[in-house]
Amino acid sequence: MNKARQWKTLGTVLAAVSLIAAGCSEPSSAGPSESAPVVKVWKADMAGTSAISNGKIAAADEIQVVSKLSGKVAQVNVKEGSVVKKGDILVTLEATDYLEQMKQAEAAIASAQARLHDTQAGARTQELQRLASGVEQAKATLQVAENTANRMKALFDSGAISQAEYEKTTLDLEKARTALDQAQAQYDLAKEGPTSNTIAALQAEVSRLQSSLELAKNTYQNTMIQSPISGIVAKKNIDPGEMAQPGAPLLVLVNMDQVKVEASVPQEQINQIKVGAPVDVKVNSLGGKVLKGTVEFVSPISDANSSSFPIKVTVDNKDGELRAGMLAEVYLPNQAEASNSWKVPASSIVTKDNKHYVFKVDQDVVHQVEVSVGETSGEWTSVTQGVNQNDRLVLTPTDSLAEGSKVIVN
Repeated sequence: MNKARQWKTLGTVLAAVSLIAAGCSEPSSAGPSESAPVVKVWKADMAGTSAISNGKIAAADEIQVVSKLSGKVAQVNVKEGSVVKKGDILVTLEATDYLEQMKQAEAAIASAQARLHDTQAGARTQELQRLASGVEQAKATLQVAENTANRMKALFDSGAISQAEYEKTTLDLEKARTALDQAQAQYDLAKEGPTSNTIAALQAEVSRLQSSLELAKNTYQNTMIQSPISGIVAKKNIDPGEMAQPGAPLLVLVNMDQVKVEASVPQEQINQIKVGAPVDVKVNSLGGKVLKGTVEFVSPISDANSSSFPIKVTVDNKDGELRAGMLAEVYLPNQAEASNSWKVPASSIVTKDNKHYVFKVDQDVVHQVEVSVGETSGEWTSVTQGVNQNDRLVLTPTDSLAEGSKVIVN
C-alpha cells in the first residue's frame, strides 16, 4: 500500500523544518523560542515489522433478524444494546388466528384417527348379530313370497285370477330374493372386515392431516421470532403495534466476542500472506495498542477497481474494547529482516560523504547518529542499524542542525 497514506492515517505530517529567526543581533540574549528551530519528529515503533495494509474493524457476525410472516407486532422484548443469547424470543406477533388454525387441524386429525381405528377393529359383535338377524328375516320373507307365488300360480292355471294378479305375485317374489342377497352380502362384508385399500386410504388421510397440523404448529412458532446467535442488539427497526413484513429487517444483531479486520493488500505483498498466519493489528483509537490477529481469508481475486487483494483478519475481543468501524493497521512479522530493522521515513535520513545519518531528539537536544540503510520503497527506507524502539527522529533535518543542537518539538 502507499506508505505516505499510512503515515497520514497515523496523524503524523511529513513537513519541512521551519526555522524561527532570532529577532535580534545578539543570539546569546535571545530566548529559546527565538533561537531553536521547530521540528517535526517521528517515533519508531513496531520493531521488526512492516505495515501491509490499513483496514476497518467489523463484527465477526452481523445478522439481520427478519420475520417469516406478515403480522402485527404484539411485543418487542429487547432494546438497542441488549445482550441476547441464541434462542431468546426477541419479537412476538399476534397469533390468535394461527392458534385457531392449529386447533382445527388437531380436531380434524383426531376425527380421522377415530375412523381409522374403527375400520381396523372391524364390526362389533352386536353389529354382526344385527346383520345375521336381517339375513334370517329376509329368508323368512322369501319363504312367504315363494308359498304365495305357488298358490297364485295354481289359481291362475285354473282361471280363478287374472294375469295381472299373478304377475304381481311373481314380482314380490323377486323382491324378496333380492333383499335376501343384499342382507347376506352385508353380513359377509362385515364378518370379513375392511379391505387393505380401505385401510390404506384412511391412513393416507391421517398422514395428510398430520402434515397440516405440523404446518400449523410451525406457522404458530414463527410468530415468536428467536435470536439466531448470541450477541448484542445493534439496531431496532420495529415497535409494538407496527406491521412486520416477511424479509424486512426487524433487528440487527452483532457478535463482538471476536472481530474481523477487513483490509486490502498490494499485489507486491499478497504472496507473503497465508491463511492462518499470525499478524499484528494496531488500533490508534486505543492509543496505538497492538493486538494479535490471525489471517482468516485471502481473496484469490483483486479488487475490481485496484490491484490490491482483500483479506480478513480475526482478532479476539473478549474485553469489548474493539468496536465495528474503528480503523486498524495490519502488520506482518518481517522474516527477511532482523528484529532491529525499521521502516523509517526517507526524509529523516541525511547523506554526508557517502554515509547516512539521522537526527535523534532527546528532550530538546538532537544527536546525529550514523545508520545503516537498506532498500528504499517510495517514501520509506529500511534501516538495519542505528535506530531503536521509541527513538524520535527529526523528519526533515536541515543543514542548520548539528550534533547537540537545541530544537523545539512541534
